[in-house]
Amino acid sequence: MTDVKVKIYALSTCPYCKRTIAFLKENGVNMDVVFIDELPKDKREKIISEVYELTGMYAVPVILYGDRVIVGFKEDELKKLVEEKNEFKH
Repeated sequence: MTDVKVKIYALSTCPYCKRTIAFLKENGVNMDVVFIDELPKDKREKIISEVYELTGMYAVPVILYGDRVIVGFKEDELKKLVEEKNEFKH
C-alpha cells in the first residue's frame, strides 16, 4: 500500500491551524499546506467552495487524509492519523 499524502487547508493567522501543523510536523507527518488567505482571489474562492463541499461549513483547519476529513484541531483524531501514517513506514 502506498503512503497517503496529508493535505491541510488553513489560514496563516489561525492559531488552531498553526497548532495542527506543528503537531503533525512534530510527529513526522509530511503534508501539503494550503494557506487559503495567501491565494489569489480567484483561487481562494474556488478552494473555499471546495472546502465547503467537503465539510458543509466554513471552518479551518481542514485536514484531508485519504477519504477522511478532520475539521479543527482534534488531537485524538490527529493522533490516530499519526499512528496510521507510522504504520505505512514499517
